[in-house]
Amino acid sequence: MSTTTSTRPAAPPVSYATAITLLLRWLVVHHSTEPDQPWRTRCGCGAPLWPGACGPAGCCRSCTAPVGPRPYRLEAAALVAVAVLLVSGWTGWQLAAYAWWATGMIVLAFVDLAVMRLPHRLTAATTIGFLVLLAAEGDGTAWWRAMAAGAVLSGLFAVLAVASCGQLGWGDVALAVPVAAALGWHSWTAVYAGCLLGLGTAAVTALTMRKTGTLRAGGHLPLGPFLIAGAAAALAWQ
Repeated sequence: MSTTTSTRPAAPPVSYATAITLLLRWLVVHHSTEPDQPWRTRCGCGAPLWPGACGPAGCCRSCTAPVGPRPYRLEAAALVAVAVLLVSGWTGWQLAAYAWWATGMIVLAFVDLAVMRLPHRLTAATTIGFLVLLAAEGDGTAWWRAMAAGAVLSGLFAVLAVASCGQLGWGDVALAVPVAAALGWHSWTAVYAGCLLGLGTAAVTALTMRKTGTLRAGGHLPLGPFLIAGAAAALAWQ
């Protein structure tokens, strides 16, 4: 006697990325406020942000006003992150750790682009979750190297923040921990490459924008997205 069992086809990775972007958009809009303002929970028309203002079109369903990142940009970033994770060769706890890291970095980058702010609670959640998941991987040498890289880079950024009198924010100092830790898990060379790529790209972009008049004298660019992009590019080459 034989029995047949039906199995459901596995959902493609793209469907998971599409589903999670709703939550990512909500997190970005919720945290895109000035430091002296409460976290945002509603659109200007009074409608709740979730779920009516979290779609890929980037507008409120009730009043059609723009809300959060521009249409499909966050979704594109999420798809790129999924693609990198799929081709990375990482498995198990390491894959889970970098998936968590990528999720947090996407939110932080878009918040920084919106209001030039890196909320500490987002950075802390990303860092703690990432390090805990990496600890479960069981590679003590790589884990302690990641911890040391985070401490060294954040310490260097702290000195620069004090010396620059506000040119470098404390949100960037905190962001240095998960950025350097993600690179340090692989090697110190990855830390150097990712940081130099991020800082170098930020400097070239700022100089170009000032020369073309796009960035006025005394204006600033958010550093977070450049650090994150530099780290992501270095990781993609590991």
